[in-house]
Amino acid sequence: MNTPGNKVVKHSSIYMFGDILRYSTSLIMLPIYTRFLTPEDYGVIELLTMLIDFTALILGARIGISVFRFYCTATSGTEKNNIISSALILGIFFNGIGAITLFLLSETLAVAIFSDASFQYYIVLFAITMLLLPLIEIPLVHIRARQKPWLFFYFSIAKLVLQVGLNVYFIVYLDMHVEGVAYSAAITSIVMATALTGYSLSKVGLSASIATCKKLFSFSLPLMLASLGTFYLTFGDRYILSIYTDFSQVGIYSLGYKFGFIFMILTWVPFEKIWDSEKYEIHKRPNAKATYQEYFLYVNIILITLGLCISLFTKDLIKIMADPAFLNAHQIVPIIILAFIFQAWTKFCDLGILLKKKTIQIAHAELIAVIVMSIAFFTLIPAYGFYGAAWAAVIGFGTRFYWIYKKAKKLYDMELPWPKVNLTLLLAITFFLVSLLIPEGIITSIALRLALIVAFIAAFFALPIFSRHEKEKIMQTILTVKNHPLFSSRANK
Repeated sequence: MNTPGNKVVKHSSIYMFGDILRYSTSLIMLPIYTRFLTPEDYGVIELLTMLIDFTALILGARIGISVFRFYCTATSGTEKNNIISSALILGIFFNGIGAITLFLLSETLAVAIFSDASFQYYIVLFAITMLLLPLIEIPLVHIRARQKPWLFFYFSIAKLVLQVGLNVYFIVYLDMHVEGVAYSAAITSIVMATALTGYSLSKVGLSASIATCKKLFSFSLPLMLASLGTFYLTFGDRYILSIYTDFSQVGIYSLGYKFGFIFMILTWVPFEKIWDSEKYEIHKRPNAKATYQEYFLYVNIILITLGLCISLFTKDLIKIMADPAFLNAHQIVPIIILAFIFQAWTKFCDLGILLKKKTIQIAHAELIAVIVMSIAFFTLIPAYGFYGAAWAAVIGFGTRFYWIYKKAKKLYDMELPWPKVNLTLLLAITFFLVSLLIPEGIITSIALRLALIVAFIAAFFALPIFSRHEKEKIMQTILTVKNHPLFSSRANK
């Protein structure tokens, strides 16, 4: 039966595989990065990425959410085409300003961040990726809004093949280190921007209007301000670590944090791809709250279960794939995953704010979280290094979630089933603590950790956390994914 719920599951699964392909370059390249790049190289790349992201937040137009908001509520094809076309022009205008700024200040920034003017060349190469970002992201938003998951999947395959191939060529064959990563990123951005923008323009044409640009920008402005806080919460720890430690520690911490990103790619991100538009459709239904509650339970089962799996196996994975110099990265992974669970909760629970167009509350939440996290950064990092940075992330993300949850609940209360979710999280934490007793040795460790996963799943179904009916629906959902068109027939192309 093709119910709306099954559509979310099916489309989310395709988006999951698509996102795995789009963002798995760093995972596939992990053995190469950690053997052909030093921890110092890894730290430099992370700081360069931070610089580009920060500039994009300051001078770029982060309008993806506003595109969803207005595209999904538009009443005609002409209006929808106008929104996409206007978003493309708005994005390239603001990101162009940011890229030019980076080019003009590249030498100054290289000296300020790296104490070496020669790094300005890397900054210029990475600035190209910023310039082209809206020509990649807006068409992908367009594809998601049109609910074309298979097309998203095909573009993801293309990006993966191109970027991995270029990385191997520049880093392994030409031994170019940081410069090779920069060249690979720039060339990939040029090719993908050309292909994706060409696709969108072939569908919508050039029909932008100043009025639509103003509408998109006005809705996005508070979110752009909030994004500054999001950036600081997510990446500020690297810069502060570089002040109190060195690039090597930044590199190790960044690798551990990378597993947090992988966790989100496997869990929340694919769900969010369809949820960004579907949540507005659900709100129109008479049983909207019951549907929100059901999906909140399902997405948390996925978050918590996969979060436990990644936390259990990261140490062994790094031992197998990476140089021993990176091994300590595994120690922060469970902490970072907890922080990202708070982030997923935040994005699910902000519905009331988005429905009532009170996006200024998101900016307020980010500001408060930045203040709290800054205190945590400068208190914990000098004393505990990257352990302190990881726990500061939990504190900051948790603060932001609490504020948004309280404000959004006043505007629209989804009456979410928190007791069941919290008990499931507590169960997972218990099993992780038991894993700390597992002895060294790859084969023994992997076998015992697999046994813990099986025991966790058994305990989940045996304990009375969920009702029998809810457990049956969970099994039905699992079977839906098993019979997914990705493994049988190609639907919704």
